Amino acid sequence: MTRPVLLSTLLLAGIAALGGGSGAWAQSHGGGRALAPGVKVEVAPAPGSGSAPAAGKVDETALRYYARIGDGERMEAEIARLRALDPTWEPPKDLFAPQPTTPGVDETPFWTLVSAGKVAEARAAIAEQRRKSPSWQPSDKLLQELDLAESAGRIRSASDTKRWQEVVDAAAANPEAVACNRLDNAWRLAEAYAELKQTDRAFDTYKTIVTSCPKAKERRDTIFKASRHLSPDRLRELTALGATANPATGEDYSTVRTAEAELETGRLLERLGNSKAGALSAADLSRVQGIIRDKQDADGAIALGWYFQKQKNFAEAQSWFSQANGWAPSDRAAEGLVLAYNGLGEKAQARAVAAPWKGKSNRIDQALKAVDPPRGPAGGRGGPQGPSELDRALARQDYAACIAIIRASIARSGPTAALLQQRGWCLLELKRPSEAEAAFAEAQVLAAREPAKGGASAGGASVGAVSPRTLSAGGLPQTATLAQENAYGQAIARLATGDVAGLARDLPRANMTAAQKAEIRASLMATEANRALEDKRYNDVLRLLDARKQLEPEPRNLGILRGWALYNLMRYDEAYDQFKAIDDRLSTEESREGVTITWKTIYHDW
Repeated sequence: MTRPVLLSTLLLAGIAALGGGSGAWAQSHGGGRALAPGVKVEVAPAPGSGSAPAAGKVDETALRYYARIGDGERMEAEIARLRALDPTWEPPKDLFAPQPTTPGVDETPFWTLVSAGKVAEARAAIAEQRRKSPSWQPSDKLLQELDLAESAGRIRSASDTKRWQEVVDAAAANPEAVACNRLDNAWRLAEAYAELKQTDRAFDTYKTIVTSCPKAKERRDTIFKASRHLSPDRLRELTALGATANPATGEDYSTVRTAEAELETGRLLERLGNSKAGALSAADLSRVQGIIRDKQDADGAIALGWYFQKQKNFAEAQSWFSQANGWAPSDRAAEGLVLAYNGLGEKAQARAVAAPWKGKSNRIDQALKAVDPPRGPAGGRGGPQGPSELDRALARQDYAACIAIIRASIARSGPTAALLQQRGWCLLELKRPSEAEAAFAEAQVLAAREPAKGGASAGGASVGAVSPRTLSAGGLPQTATLAQENAYGQAIARLATGDVAGLARDLPRANMTAAQKAEIRASLMATEANRALEDKRYNDVLRLLDARKQLEPEPRNLGILRGWALYNLMRYDEAYDQFKAIDDRLSTEESREGVTITWKTIYHDW
C-alpha cells in the first residue's frame, strides 16, 4: 500500500511551492518491497523540500521507531517522506532487526509521547532530560516532528473554533502539516479558504489533494468534503481530475466517480422528500431509480413511493413500496403499501398487507382508517362522502389551515373531543407542543362527557384519512379509545417539550394501549441515549439502545449514535463496521464522517 507524500504544490495564499516544485506525482518505478510480514510498501519518488541530503545522511530515527513499535502506516509514510528527500535512499535491510544499545539517551519515551499526540508532555520530558544530561541534544528528527505536531495542532484548534485566517497562517508556517499523510489538516485548510470566501484557493487546495495524494479512498473522501463548498460544476471538474491524474499502481479510481454519483443521488433523494422542490426531470428520476435498484436501498424505495403517492400515481407508489418491503420488511414500507393499494381501490390487498402489523404498529393501525373509516354511533359513516375542507387541508399538509378550520368549526358548532384532538396533532406539526398538550388535555375532558362520540369524526371530517406525514405523526391505533388517543397525544407533546423525567414517571399509569406505551417508551429511551452520549456515559448509550431495539427496529440516526458510543469506548473495529453498514445503505455526510474518523483512528492516519 502506497503512502502519500507531501502536498508539494499545495496552493497556499502567497506560499511558495515546496522544493521549487512541480505539481506532478512522480511515477513509481520500483514495484513493491516486503519490509515485514503483511507489510508491503510501494515507494514512489516525489519532489522534496529543500536540497537533498548527501547519501547515507538521511535521519532514520523515526523510521526505526515506527518499525520497532509495529506502526506500519506511519512507517510507510516515513519511507515515502525519506525517498522524497533523497530518491537514491533505500530502506535499511536491518530495519526490523534489534538494534544494539548505544551510549546516550534513549529517545523512545519522547517518540511515544509524540505518537500519542502529547506534544507538551514530550517537550517537558525533553527539557527534564536536558536538565539531567546537559551535554545531550535531542535528534533533529525528533525536534522536527515536535514542530510539525504543534503546527498540525494549531491548524486543528483554529479550525475547530472557526478562526479561519489562523488556519491559513498555520499552514503557511509549516506546509508539511497539510501533507497527504495528514489529510485532515489539508481538508481543514481548504475549508478555511471556502469560509473566507476564497473559493478559487479552496478549489486549488482540493485539486492538489486529488492530483497528488495517490490513494483512491483519500481522493474519494476529498470529493465528499469538497461537495460542501464547491458548485456542482466545479465538483465535476474536481472528480474528473481525481479519477485520472497521476494514477498510482494498484489503486481503483472508479470510486472517485462513484462519490460524485452518490452525492448527486443524495441531492435527488432530498428533492424527493421536498414538496416545494417540484417534480424531478425524467432523466433525474430514471437515474435515482436505477441507483436505488442497484443498491437495493429500502429507505430510498420508500422515499420514491411517497414521491409517487403525492402525485396520485398509486401504481408506481405501490411498486416501490412493495420493493422496499421485499428488501427490508418494515411497518414504514407496509404503511405506504396500505395507502397505495387504497388509492388504487384495492382494499382487500390493503388489508392483507396490514394484517401482519395490525395491532402491533400504530402507523399501520392508523393507515387502516383510510381503508375503513370509523363508523359513527348510529352505524353510518362518521362524515359525508368525499373529502371535507379539513381533510383537504390535512392532505396538503397545511397545518395552519387545519387550525383555522377547526377554530371556525368550534365557533359555529362548539368544541368536540375529536376536533380538539385533531387541533393537538396540527399544533404538534407546527412545533407548538405546549399548546398541543393543552388541546389534548381539553379533548380528554370533553371525551369524558361524550363517551358515545368516542369513535366519531372530527366535526364531519374523516380525520383518519389524512396525509402520510400526519399518519406518522399521529400514529393512533384503530382499537384505542378516544381517551387513550388523547393520553397518547399528551405524551407526544410532553416529549416535544422535554419533560422526559415526568413522562417516564407517569407512563406506567397512563391510559394508553400497550402499543402506544411501547412507542413512547422507545422514544424515551432514544432521548435518554442522546443525553447519555452528551454526558459521556457510553456504556449507558449502548444499554439504552439495546433495550430500545427490543421494542422497535433501530432507525438510522440512532445507528449513528451507537457508532459514536462504540468509538468512544475504543471499540474501533465495531464502530467502523457500524458506520460502514449505514454508509453502504445510503451515504450521507454524517455516515461518511463516522467511517473516515474510525478508519483514521484504527490506522493511525491523522
